[in-house]
Amino acid sequence: MKKAIGFRIRRKREEAGYSREALGELCSLSPRFIANIEFGDSTFSLDSLISICRTLACSSDELLFGDAVDSAAWGDVIAKIKNVDVQYHDQVEKMLQCVLETISKAERRL
Repeated sequence: MKKAIGFRIRRKREEAGYSREALGELCSLSPRFIANIEFGDSTFSLDSLISICRTLACSSDELLFGDAVDSAAWGDVIAKIKNVDVQYHDQVEKMLQCVLETISKAERRL
């Protein structure tokens, strides 16, 4: 599983035109650590995953499971979020996190 995740990260990095050094610098990770992740030799933290996803402009699902998010299905929601003034982005993110946690708790009760 780690090797498959590493392969997907490497593929996305190369598609984005980044060297390991460049990706490492953008994510505040060492190039050696990036290589270890890509070869499946290292695990990484949630913070590292978030940083890699943001830098490579992809979803965690895409890297972890190989499934890209269907942005067309979420296009209306994404458009609305993009129109929110930047000063409110933290609050929107917190609200979305609360919604996701609520859904997750409800699913566990079923």
